[in-house]
Amino acid sequence: MIDFKIWKLFENDPKMFEVPVKCKKCGRCCIGTEMELIPHDIERILKLGYRIEDFVIVKRGIVRLKCVDNRCVFLDPETKLCRIYEHRPIGCRLYPLQYSDGEIYVDPDCPAADTVPAEALEKFLPIVEAFVKLSMITREWLLLKFGKLPEER
Repeated sequence: MIDFKIWKLFENDPKMFEVPVKCKKCGRCCIGTEMELIPHDIERILKLGYRIEDFVIVKRGIVRLKCVDNRCVFLDPETKLCRIYEHRPIGCRLYPLQYSDGEIYVDPDCPAADTVPAEALEKFLPIVEAFVKLSMITREWLLLKFGKLPEER
């Protein structure tokens, strides 16, 4: 059962989820990404005129951003910038923070990893945990809302 306090948290302004990082705009985080999506991300991107099949895949039961030519579908290969930056998913806003086995850490492969303040880990831990919980139900949400799933790999 989903905690609706968590659900409401993500209805707020997505900018509140941005990790303070001095991004080098290299696009590395968008190469080969398997970024999870939550329902709020999908609704926000749909409002831009995209169709679900344009940007969503289901991989190993988790709803994720689609990659084309091993890069996020929204990454402009020329500029290395996100085409939907102001509307990008929460997971992208939380990057370079990553979560595994109950631990939060900064992705060491991010060229700007050393610019994330240490206190960001503690501050963002509950948000990252809530994001992970929501990402686990996105597949079921898609089925309930649209009656079908996009391509599954």
